[in-house]
Amino acid sequence: MLNSYRSVINTGITCIWSLLFLFFTSPSFGQKSLKFENGGGPSGNGPTTSNQVVTMYNGDAGVYTPATTVTFSLSNQQYPSIQGANSPGVTFGGNVSSNTNTPGGLALYNLMNQLGSSQNSHYSTGGANPTINIANDYAVELFGCTDALINNDGSNKVPTNTKDIYFADLKLTFNRPVNNPVIHVTGLGGVLGNEGFTNSLELVDAYTVLKLAGSPYFDVSKGTHIYNSASRYGSSSSGTGPQFGASGSVKIAGDNITSLTFRVFLSGDGGGPNWSNTSGASGDAILVAVTMTTYNIGGKVFQDANGMGDNTVNGTGTNAGSLNAVLVDPATGNVVATVPVNADGTYSFTNIVAAGYTLAITKDAPVIGAHFPGVSLPEGWTSTGENNGARPGNDGRADGMLSLNLNDNISDANLAMEQQPVSENVSQRIPIPSSHTIPQGSITTPVKGTDPEDGALGNGDTVAITELPTNGTLLYDGNPVAAGQRIPNFDPRLLSFSNLQDGTSSTSFKYSVVDAAGKQSTTPATFTVSWDGNLPVVYKNVAARFSGGSLIIEWTTMTETGNDHFEIEASSDGSTFNSIGTVASKAPDGNSTKEIDYNFSKPATVALFFVAGTSVFGLLGLLLVALNRKNGIRWAAGIIMFVGFLGASCKKKESLSLQKNENVFVRIVQIDKDGKRGAVSKVVRVSSE
Repeated sequence: MLNSYRSVINTGITCIWSLLFLFFTSPSFGQKSLKFENGGGPSGNGPTTSNQVVTMYNGDAGVYTPATTVTFSLSNQQYPSIQGANSPGVTFGGNVSSNTNTPGGLALYNLMNQLGSSQNSHYSTGGANPTINIANDYAVELFGCTDALINNDGSNKVPTNTKDIYFADLKLTFNRPVNNPVIHVTGLGGVLGNEGFTNSLELVDAYTVLKLAGSPYFDVSKGTHIYNSASRYGSSSSGTGPQFGASGSVKIAGDNITSLTFRVFLSGDGGGPNWSNTSGASGDAILVAVTMTTYNIGGKVFQDANGMGDNTVNGTGTNAGSLNAVLVDPATGNVVATVPVNADGTYSFTNIVAAGYTLAITKDAPVIGAHFPGVSLPEGWTSTGENNGARPGNDGRADGMLSLNLNDNISDANLAMEQQPVSENVSQRIPIPSSHTIPQGSITTPVKGTDPEDGALGNGDTVAITELPTNGTLLYDGNPVAAGQRIPNFDPRLLSFSNLQDGTSSTSFKYSVVDAAGKQSTTPATFTVSWDGNLPVVYKNVAARFSGGSLIIEWTTMTETGNDHFEIEASSDGSTFNSIGTVASKAPDGNSTKEIDYNFSKPATVALFFVAGTSVFGLLGLLLVALNRKNGIRWAAGIIMFVGFLGASCKKKESLSLQKNENVFVRIVQIDKDGKRGAVSKVVRVSSE
């Protein structure tokens, strides 16, 4: 029996813990209500048409922070003055009067049990606690005066059974956007003798009106119209008839609501002959209150080493030393709440009013109510993704901010970040480049970097080229590289350079290693390639023209290093060149850092033929000499045979006409002191006189 008894106890304890777990983890747990409480609204009596401002209270406790207000205002008065008094048809704090045409006064901000004879059960806060307590909770009083419907002689302007007579507009303005506010209306209905009448409210805005609770004749079945559906109207929501009042609660279903506009109507049931009389003032006084629901927001900040590589915000919880989670009102950009992120990455906001928010993380401590300056992460950290939920997915921005629409408790508003890699400067020295190029295969030095999550990074990893050389063209695997280009499986042997500028002794580009999260180092490293000495010559300009029967070429060098002389080369097609002369360097010992001018000229009245490097003119000259000697015929025959042999065995390389009416291209080639070709100028076309 004892064992059985213990088993029953254990089973009971297990059930209790299970129930507690379900209770505390259910969506409704943590929902609290903001209400109209004593001290939160206007003081004094009406009647008045001035705006009335109410500050929301934290349930039955103190003022809610940040301050959240509702402003009541009246407009579009259809009856600017009622019979016998300079007072409009709808006022705040108005009341009936038995001995004067002017409406009497009532407290602008009244307990909900002061009118309508309603009960707590007639109201609902939509599941939030505390619920409505009419002996403790307050509302703003609104009076629709039926004297607006009679003439000065007491006759009716319209029959007493007329429905939905438009009186004015009532607007509720929220100082910050809210979701799904609940409107509580008390005391729809009043009487004068046998005549019953009632105010009603019709929402103008395109939101849905949902009835949460109400007395038997509290109705919203017309869609957006909140009204008393009794056939005979009375002042008591709890009465037994035959005339009935109505009280209840509706939820305005909508997100980020900044204001609500209601048309105020008045209807009569035709039970009596008159709307009012000329000796007093009658009408329907109602109470209007607002409650809002608050929820909790929680989540975690992760150190996500692979970024969104698995399309999930996950990893190891962290606060990177010191972080704050911040809620921002997206409408104003102001801070609503802030809490510290714990060492394990968790954070929690409680009692946050239903609305749209931007959740952000930052190392700063922003001030509530002040403008949020933006996300600022600890040095070396960067955002990798955000998601509302533990499931795969993200918001697509990776900026340390997450948009939330709060209509229930949120437990997994997660953000991820990681530490960025660090790139290291590297360099390699090579022989002086030939023809202003560094061929593929010349560069073998590996790139280097480290990452807090991934360790060492280098060859074989992804590398981003962040800045290109300023004195040449960088290529990878034979293709020009663009700034910002990411190269996977990086291999420095596939690097090459072209169009290196004259007079330079190095070239460089900047790069960043990229980690597994796809993030690159904030500060790029420099990859420098240098060589002994400078590329020999820097040309400033080159010009060529036909003038006075001669080809004239002029050029200027800006610097010269180890220069011996220049080869002047000409071409008929701009691609195949042959030498037509030389000019010695004017620079002392072939070195200069100052501009030096050069020129070259050649008669332009003959054609030159280059055959295997031997001039036909030279051969013809030998022929002429031979004819003037003894046995000239035999010499001539031998030479002609030799020329024929050359013509048969050697391919003609260039036929260049130096006539001004022919296309001629020239370029200058620098020759250094050891006979190697160096800097080559741009190719220019010879101009005519």
